[in-house]
Amino acid sequence: MTKSTGRKSEVKRWERIVYFFPVQLLFVHLKKNLILLLFWLILFGIILKAISLKYGIPYLFLQPEYLGKVNFLSHLVLGVSLGGFIMAFNLTSYVVNGFRFPFLATVHRPFIKYCQNNIIIPLTFSVLYIYSMITFQMEYEQIEFSQTIINAIGFVAGNLLFIIFTLSYFLITNISGQSFRSQKEEGVFNPVNDLFSNSRKWSSLPKTATKQWKVTTYIGNWGRVVLARESSHYKPETLEKVFAHNRINASLFQAGIILSLFVLGWFNDSRWMMIPASASILLFFTILIMIASAFYSWFKGWTSVVIVGLIFLLNLLSQQNTFDYGSQAYGLNYDTIQTTYTQANIRAFQENNDYYKADIKQSLKLLENWKDSTNDELPVAVFINVPGGGLRSALWTIMSLNEANDISKSKLWRNSVLISGSSGGVVGAAYLREFIYRRNYQDSVPPFGAIINDLSSDKLNPVAATAVLNDIFLKFKRFEYGEYHYRNDRSRAFEVQLNKDTRGWMNRTLNDYKKLEFEAKMPLMLMAPTISNDGRKLIIASQGVSYLAHNTAPNQINENIEFSRFFAAQGAKNLSFLSALRMSATFPYVFPATKLPSDPSIEILDAGIRDNYGFSNTLKFLYSFRNWLADNTQKIVIIQVRDQQKFIDLKSSKNRSLWESLTQPFGTFYTTILDVQDYAMEDQIRQAYEWYDGEIEVIEFILDRSETNPISLSWHLTQKEKDRIQSSLDSETNTKAFIRLHEILKSSQ
Repeated sequence: MTKSTGRKSEVKRWERIVYFFPVQLLFVHLKKNLILLLFWLILFGIILKAISLKYGIPYLFLQPEYLGKVNFLSHLVLGVSLGGFIMAFNLTSYVVNGFRFPFLATVHRPFIKYCQNNIIIPLTFSVLYIYSMITFQMEYEQIEFSQTIINAIGFVAGNLLFIIFTLSYFLITNISGQSFRSQKEEGVFNPVNDLFSNSRKWSSLPKTATKQWKVTTYIGNWGRVVLARESSHYKPETLEKVFAHNRINASLFQAGIILSLFVLGWFNDSRWMMIPASASILLFFTILIMIASAFYSWFKGWTSVVIVGLIFLLNLLSQQNTFDYGSQAYGLNYDTIQTTYTQANIRAFQENNDYYKADIKQSLKLLENWKDSTNDELPVAVFINVPGGGLRSALWTIMSLNEANDISKSKLWRNSVLISGSSGGVVGAAYLREFIYRRNYQDSVPPFGAIINDLSSDKLNPVAATAVLNDIFLKFKRFEYGEYHYRNDRSRAFEVQLNKDTRGWMNRTLNDYKKLEFEAKMPLMLMAPTISNDGRKLIIASQGVSYLAHNTAPNQINENIEFSRFFAAQGAKNLSFLSALRMSATFPYVFPATKLPSDPSIEILDAGIRDNYGFSNTLKFLYSFRNWLADNTQKIVIIQVRDQQKFIDLKSSKNRSLWESLTQPFGTFYTTILDVQDYAMEDQIRQAYEWYDGEIEVIEFILDRSETNPISLSWHLTQKEKDRIQSSLDSETNTKAFIRLHEILKSSQ
């Protein structure tokens, strides 16, 4: 007692703070464990909306969804996942850093004490998350404060539930140096290697000042701050046995995490196993942390070199056909002979006059059917162009077009000839097309408000969850569609969710729309995703549209390839319409590129890369039938649904940072790609005024958004963002556009 009292008096106040174990652990992480801190840095960036806000990733954490709902249970699942991540962080930190603090072997339950003191980062994150979650849900999702508190309780409960469960295991199995001192030094303990550690002895590490960190005080039982005891009187072998024993106990936890990932991935088709995407991300990070621990434990200072080497090795292996896991277009036959994708074969299709004449003849009949359906002698021909932009464009497209159709007393849709565009806009237009068709030709449909709720529901969660649980580790899973089997990946998850959220109405093949479009019961729809290999556009339509790809001029390239003819032998007519929509909306990294059955293989990406509004396809269609349209219509109206303003002032110039200067050339290309498309589009319409003998008028419906009024480019929208889209219908610009369209269509009666 006298010795303890004397030591307390010797310890200065500043030493109690600087050499406080939680503070020393924070320092050791900053100096030695930057890889571990990287995961936390990403998580902090996400919840603070500093990372991937444009693509809606923070929403996955701040608004976790489980079984289609955001409630106590969904936050409980997220809390459990964070608890697993925190314990993995503690275990990895203990394995990597335990030997630096030999005093731990002198305390009762050393690993438990380590977790108690390794609390600064997890606690800071948890508190900041709860604050960010509550403010986000109240401000952006307009959830009542009482419900956000219930959600926060669910998160805390899940977090504590997992941590307490894990610590209970270690309370039973954890052991201190005192226990080993009471046993015989030889023959009592024969440890086996755990899953993530090698057999290198802690006692064999050099005992230099750089290896051991001084600790004066630490958090003990019941949160009391106590002085650390000396460990010099313990034999190195005894200390080693303590750390080895604790590492072995951790192996079951590590194995359990890996098993959980595979179980969730294998059964993720079950709605009960489709945990919140944020929970999946945390589970994936947990695996990565343990892998980082394994690499450090085995390779120490060579860890970085080994990781870089493995990356190069994996890159080489990925080039083998065995590891070729590209996404597929469902309905196509990948087991038959592949079409030849060569300049000669492409040219053969584009120069085929028989295809050209047959399709022109058939499309003229389609236009005659359309004219008859309008009941006007000289109808106004409406062509609709819709933008890419995820769920925001889908929602704005369906809202603005339906509003215009209602104001025009359904004449807009009756007079619509063709819909073209990309990504989310095409999804919204396709669902509206089905809704109006069923309202016109079937007994009953739900109210339009229900359709809006369908379309605006979250579609990002199943995509992100499948990406983590399935695409990384379980790419060999397959499913059956029609006559064939395909790989199951996040593309499939998106289609399943989209089909569910659109009442199964669009679960058709491409060929199922052929008769409906030909008989003018629906407008013709064109999709034109980008072929990433050479930048061409793949024109997907239920009708033959070879005239959009026709080219007989020598030494000239036509950018379009007609999908239905080029892949006829692979079953193009049986292509799932949902797959066509998904290919048109394949934003890089969100969905994997779709590989088509060609030799060499081609990959398909988002239509917006080449033509965000599908404007060039509309003008080529107009040019192909310019004479018929000039003789049989009063005028042409091109509706352009825009998800951003056309005229935007430049921001004030500022001094660029070094990083901004380095990335500026690439950033310029990325940030101005849509502006460049607008310039080309305006130039094309000016040329159309010259070659078309009739009248063309462009009417724009513009979504009200800006940098100060943002709406994320994502497949998830907050309630506040949905309200902003709704309010855009009442803007002065759009009100004038709706009235102008009504006047034009009314004059054709």
